[in-house]
Amino acid sequence: MKEPSHTDILIIGGGMAGGLMALLLAEQGIAVRVLDGAPMPVCPAGAPALRVSTLSEASHWLLRHAGAWAHLDAARVQAYRHMRVWDQDGTGEVAFDAAELGAPALGWLLENDNLTAALYRAAAAHAHLDWRCDVAVTGVRRAGQGWQVLTDSEVLSADLVIGADGARSLVREAAGIPAAPRDSGHHALVATVETDRPHGACARQVFMESGPLALLPLFSPPDGGQGHRCSIVWSAWPQRIEELMALDDAAFGAALTQATGEALGAARLVSRRAVFAIQERHASSYIGPGLALIGDAAHVIHPLAGQGINLGLLDSGVLAEELVRARAAGLPLAHPGVLARYQRRRRADNLVMQGAMRGFKTLFERRELPVRWLRNSGLDLVNRLPPARHAFMVRALGRAGDLPLLAGPLPLSNETVDRGGE
Repeated sequence: MKEPSHTDILIIGGGMAGGLMALLLAEQGIAVRVLDGAPMPVCPAGAPALRVSTLSEASHWLLRHAGAWAHLDAARVQAYRHMRVWDQDGTGEVAFDAAELGAPALGWLLENDNLTAALYRAAAAHAHLDWRCDVAVTGVRRAGQGWQVLTDSEVLSADLVIGADGARSLVREAAGIPAAPRDSGHHALVATVETDRPHGACARQVFMESGPLALLPLFSPPDGGQGHRCSIVWSAWPQRIEELMALDDAAFGAALTQATGEALGAARLVSRRAVFAIQERHASSYIGPGLALIGDAAHVIHPLAGQGINLGLLDSGVLAEELVRARAAGLPLAHPGVLARYQRRRRADNLVMQGAMRGFKTLFERRELPVRWLRNSGLDLVNRLPPARHAFMVRALGRAGDLPLLAGPLPLSNETVDRGGE
């Protein structure tokens, strides 16, 4: 029987978290193989894609360090320097500005495919990185002290297997790690819209009784129009989403305009609408013997703050740092203590964020007068107190400074895709 093909690290899943993980490790001379069930990623062209993500400053830092940021289509990245959050059922409002922190931006909005394509292009520079697309993993099984991964054509093994294969992770299932789905009570409707007034590099979110609605600034189209396009993520009860999907385009635009309080004037659909159910998950463990989970394979949270991908990218950064530390100390990459350190550093932090998102959702769904008064007063208080506003912004920006081993000579700077003036 042919011996399994062996490598140092085998990553199952070539999405954003898995791709970043691969680049960070290959940069340190660690042999990495990525098995990606999807076709070779290609950057979108023309109209904006529906699947978009908001990246924090920490995520931006990690992507620059890994060499992926330079491979993005810069014309399709939109920085946002401002954020406005308000309660539709009251007067409470809070506004954030990157200038208060001396930061170039509060975050960046870009299409998921733009980022995965950039990660894939950056991988070509690494001789230690073997990224295989269109490879379906058919099984993951224990073999002695390690794991074997089966595809249609071969059997692979590694010192460490990393599951970056999404919410329904085959790796997590093979390891017997529970991560039962939890219905959030919301579905999310996504679409691209055009507005009368430019977005002004501001991310907006309004909380309504049925759920939050995010209006996220998009890059300007090459065919004209300066900053008048936004991506929307409308989270609401399933019945409300069904009602919105039943509207024709004109009626939907009118409903969106009304829901946002005409924050940017009238809004018009310029894309199809798509809907997905929002389910939360959190793995009971991020690690097993010879195995680690990152990204959606480890945790899925409500998208109301747009932090899901940022948590996954931080997983990649922290695990990469622990593995680099292990290699420098002469320890096996799958040493239990090394993996335990990764779990300690990430699992509690992700649980806190998941709990916070549930808390925000519950708080803004409550309609009792005392609760409405409390949340509106709270928003206004945060808006009036610079230290409180500062604390919220620091949390949103992320914490790349927690990764000193990966920091090297690359400081956070203003060298970025800067499209925040539109």
